Amino acid sequence: MFLAFEERKQLIEEKQRLSAYLNGLKSILKRNPYLDAKVGLGYDNFLDFTCGRQFYVDKTHFISEWMRSDAKVTLITRPRRFGKTTLFSTVETFFDPKYAKHPEYFEKLRVWKDKKSREMFGKIPVISVSFGSCKGMNYEQSMKNMMFSFFEIYEKHSYLQDSTELSESEKQQFTEAKESFFASRGENDWQVIKRLCYFLYRHHKVLPIILVDEYDTPLLEAYTQGYWDEMIAACRQIFHNAFKQNDFYSRAIITGVTRISKNSLFSDLNNLEVDTVTCDAYSDCFGFTEQEVMDALKCQNLDKMRDVKDLYDGFIFGKQKDMYNPWSICNYIRQGELISYWTNTSSNKLIGDIIRKHPVGRKYEIEQLMSGEKVHKEINENITFQYLDGDENSLWSLLLSVGYIKAENVVHKVDTIECDVSVTNKEVMAMFRTEILGMFHNGFSVYNRFVKALLEHNIEDMNDYLSEIACTSMSYFDVGNEKEARTPENFYHGLILGLIVTLRDRYRIVSNCESGRGRYDIAMYPLEKNQDAFLMEFKVWDKKKEKNLEETVESAFRQIEEKKYVTDLVTAGINEERIYKLGFAFAGKEVLVKEKI
Repeated sequence: MFLAFEERKQLIEEKQRLSAYLNGLKSILKRNPYLDAKVGLGYDNFLDFTCGRQFYVDKTHFISEWMRSDAKVTLITRPRRFGKTTLFSTVETFFDPKYAKHPEYFEKLRVWKDKKSREMFGKIPVISVSFGSCKGMNYEQSMKNMMFSFFEIYEKHSYLQDSTELSESEKQQFTEAKESFFASRGENDWQVIKRLCYFLYRHHKVLPIILVDEYDTPLLEAYTQGYWDEMIAACRQIFHNAFKQNDFYSRAIITGVTRISKNSLFSDLNNLEVDTVTCDAYSDCFGFTEQEVMDALKCQNLDKMRDVKDLYDGFIFGKQKDMYNPWSICNYIRQGELISYWTNTSSNKLIGDIIRKHPVGRKYEIEQLMSGEKVHKEINENITFQYLDGDENSLWSLLLSVGYIKAENVVHKVDTIECDVSVTNKEVMAMFRTEILGMFHNGFSVYNRFVKALLEHNIEDMNDYLSEIACTSMSYFDVGNEKEARTPENFYHGLILGLIVTLRDRYRIVSNCESGRGRYDIAMYPLEKNQDAFLMEFKVWDKKKEKNLEETVESAFRQIEEKKYVTDLVTAGINEERIYKLGFAFAGKEVLVKEKI
């Protein structure tokens, strides 16, 4: 009898737990109704998700937030595969009159709760064009692909050919333009978007909305393939005519991964609002929030939130932390495996080009990121392609915009942000190790020869290799010329740290540490007793006090002796006879290295 009582009690408790679970699911599906649907992959058209056809995380509140904004043109940058294309399709489906007879697409979604937004449903024509396929080995091939993208937006509005509001001449212009784009003959038709805006306004009597997705793809491709000047000129003309010299559109949204410098592309567009990954606007509209991921896993009957968070959490947009990449989450739900799914290859060639041109000074900081450390940086989120070859900022701006690193403790300044950056999450870290570090090693032979010369005390080769690096991989701005212009000593300090960081498995490398009566620049403590130790001091030639670099090196050696920098190494048990002192003297790109015991 007692057993029967216990069994009934357990059944009641189990029923209560099941009831609570079901009520929890109902609550989740009430606010996000399609989380329990089957997860598809590779779909980005909103019509593929409507009414529960597939798994869909409701981001329609973006529409209401954007409508409350007073910006004429809004540029939003987010990493690849963060739902930009799907959201654009959602915006187009919501506003365009061709879907006005289907309110059921949105009746269960967040945007429908907003009265002002609901009143605009199906009432504004939309021009939506993607530049994602505008790539090519040369300008002609890229423009051919762009022409087809323009053909597609004209084809979407083919009903204009039968419009009673357009004159026969206007309908003929529309048809000729469409046929021209299909035949790839319209590469100099800079008014392609402006003209379509005019036709739509004539037909609907309402100014259309313009959506441009992946605006930066043809520009990134052009830079890496060598036809930047032609492509930037073409894009500048298209955007100028579409957004500046155009009275026939109401508002526009542009999305991409990077923020191309306004001087390069939007120089005459004064009605542009830019929202990057460090801005608060639309911070939860792209990517999944942690609550959305938790809800999705519950609805898909997956109980691995702690493991999912450990691997995929980490993206930050504005003040919105704990953002997740939708591609990884959807793949995990489909496959059930906690592995790396997201590899962003679209900007890797550009990142690789920057690293290979100036790898040394950055490798030390990249190694810090690999160790899970944070690096304090001042970053200009604009990418200025004209100065990319000598611009250290471009590397950090790219890493941030593509999602490889995240920014915390952000302080916005006039043209830059000051922040602490770190690798975004474990999934990105795995990719970072193989792809980004691989870029450093591809073309790093001269730098490895420098390390070999250092360990073999081959000072002649050290001087040759360091001179070669200075001449081929550094700009005049990097090394400076006057102390007050920039601190070349600090630059070369970082350069040498970048060169020797590969020796961390053999040496404890310490920078700017107190020893004796001062602070040495760099010391290399051997991890094995039979290895040599190194103590380095850097000096910039003082033309007022020193005749040449020889005297500058001797000044470095005197400082080592007078400040007794060897004290800490000797205290660590290193035989003083195995402590090699290295003096580095610099004057612009001229370098001299000497060694003493």
